[in-house]
Amino acid sequence: MAQSVLCEVNSCKNWEKGNKCTADLIYVVSLDRKQTSETEETGCKTFEPSGS
Repeated sequence: MAQSVLCEVNSCKNWEKGNKCTADLIYVVSLDRKQTSETEETGCKTFEPSGS
């Protein structure tokens, strides 16, 4: 398992200075529910707005 996960989405509550992700679990899904082959076809379900 990855020891560090980088994130550039500073509006996420799991974002930390230096583009570090502090979430305990990262959940990534296929956007069209099919086999994916491109980054653009996936999405991070771990995202939560920093104000929540």
